[in-house]
Amino acid sequence: MEFGISTQIHRGKAVTVDLLEAIRKAGYDRIELFANRPHLDFHDRPLLRSIGRWFTENALPSPSLHLPFIENIGPKERRLISILEPERRHREAAIDEVKRALELTDHVTLSYVVLHLGNPRDSFNPVAFDYAYAAISEIRSFAGVDVMIENIPNEISTIERIEEFKRVSELESIGICYDTGHGHLQGITSGLEHAGTTHVHDNHGDKDEHLWPFDGTLDWPRLIETLVIAKYKGPFVFEARGDELSKGSEVKERLEELWYEATNSIEEYRLKYKL
Repeated sequence: MEFGISTQIHRGKAVTVDLLEAIRKAGYDRIELFANRPHLDFHDRPLLRSIGRWFTENALPSPSLHLPFIENIGPKERRLISILEPERRHREAAIDEVKRALELTDHVTLSYVVLHLGNPRDSFNPVAFDYAYAAISEIRSFAGVDVMIENIPNEISTIERIEEFKRVSELESIGICYDTGHGHLQGITSGLEHAGTTHVHDNHGDKDEHLWPFDGTLDWPRLIETLVIAKYKGPFVFEARGDELSKGSEVKERLEELWYEATNSIEEYRLKYKL
């Protein structure tokens, strides 16, 4: 198992080289940059240069980038950034923000980017696929990166809808980012054969709490069984919140134990955990 972590764990702080260095010293080589402002100010080009230089100097694996989907512009005011906005000028503004974040590729190679389709609780409309196709084509043309579409709690981003979009669009280099916390809210228990990466966190089944694994009610033995059967080979990227970097070591050990048991003998594993 390969573990990584999103800078979202420090979402209340600004991403700086010092913050990234603290994450590296905590034992994480694979890092996902959470590109929502003001957490990561991707409008600051010197910052992007310094981040790129830091990854190069430390010879770390290429980071992934969670593309922006919201901006906190005040204590209680937020601006949504959605490439599926019904109004064209808002879609174009969202794509402009995404491209600003992708200017990071001028300074460091990205392993992939994670993309939200719509906002939480959005209903499905077939035109969403047209907007998504146009946006992803532009992302690929602009930065040449693989795009991982994340399942989020709306009617557009279920695993089934993402798979449908992959089929009808015939776009290359599209994968799925399986978010375990969102999957818990959505009741997803299968269909992870095309997952290329994960966001790993927990909740109590009623809201998106971004807890560390085993702190909520997600059935981790069953999820590990699903991923093993799906022959999942991607990284496990922690997306917990709360600054508790040290907690990752204990969580890693518990997940590794489950993974070892499931891959060693799936039948014994099912008996042990009554699956």
